[in-house]
Amino acid sequence: MSTNGGSGNGIFSSILPSFGSKPITPDESISAAKATDAVDSATGTTTSSLISDTSAIATSEQVAAAFEPTWWPSDQALILLNWVNETAGLPCYAYTIAATTLGFRLFLLPLFIKGQRNSSRMAHCQPELKKMMDQMEKKPDQAAQMRYQQQVQALFRKYDCSFFGSLVPPLVSAPVFMSFFFGLKNAPEYFPELLAMGGLLWFPDLTAPDPYVIMPVLSAGTFFLMTEVGKDQMMASDPKRGQTMVNIFRALAVTMVPLTMNFNSAVFVYWTTNNTFSLLQSIVLKQPFVKKAFGIWDPPKPIPGQEPKNIFDEVKNLMNKKEEETNALAAERIKAHNEIVAQQKKVKKALMEKKR
Repeated sequence: MSTNGGSGNGIFSSILPSFGSKPITPDESISAAKATDAVDSATGTTTSSLISDTSAIATSEQVAAAFEPTWWPSDQALILLNWVNETAGLPCYAYTIAATTLGFRLFLLPLFIKGQRNSSRMAHCQPELKKMMDQMEKKPDQAAQMRYQQQVQALFRKYDCSFFGSLVPPLVSAPVFMSFFFGLKNAPEYFPELLAMGGLLWFPDLTAPDPYVIMPVLSAGTFFLMTEVGKDQMMASDPKRGQTMVNIFRALAVTMVPLTMNFNSAVFVYWTTNNTFSLLQSIVLKQPFVKKAFGIWDPPKPIPGQEPKNIFDEVKNLMNKKEEETNALAAERIKAHNEIVAQQKKVKKALMEKKR
């Protein structure tokens, strides 16, 4: 009973006056009501602000939790870009992408120079290497194979080159290229606000495609020029296969614009920077004094009958070959027809003689 009475007194104490209390005048009642409203209003404002702050914190935590990096190379590329963006103090994220790309290309430049040096020397030793391979195919016994391996090693020492030396630069740069491509392609899903304000000039939003398709054209154009500048080196070792690769790269440069124009601008900042560096690198490494300094040889003179031809010559040769095949087939048909006619004449003549 005492407990219920205590709780009852506690409930009604806020409503009923206690013993010894003074009467409340109307003015005091109005002042108390205003004070209560003020307290309630302040409490509501504070509560709403706390709720909004909590919601903002929860939203930021959800965005941060969306990117859970792994050891996958594309995730590591994004971590590196964000670190550079935070520590370098660059004006926007587009500068971060360009600066990081240039840093990697400068780091890999000695490897590319060594690879081009090796390729230029491999082109000169290719005719001798082909002769050795032809000789080994004629006598494919174990002794011939041993002798062939020794001769090849001596040939590589003579020209100071190796078979795998030219493969190292693309094998090293390809994973880097793919990591940055896939990382930047997925970056708008993880950091939409950071990239939305990370552009400049005509592409302020890196999450959206280039509105004027300028960077896709620049990327394709630099790739095409890079192919034209480096085609001599590509065709040095094997003119026929080299010409085929050049034509494939030309076609790829043309089709690149419609196929990639809807990619986000962050990808094109990387591609344009990377291709521009490759173009300048190819131009610089073609200069005589640079080639002499790094031991890069000029392409060998083409073997008679194996001169590299452009795409128009190849189309013309293909059409001529088709015409020759058509003419040859027609000649064979005419010959067969004439033989049949001649045979019929002989049979007819024989029958006429028998009747006589």
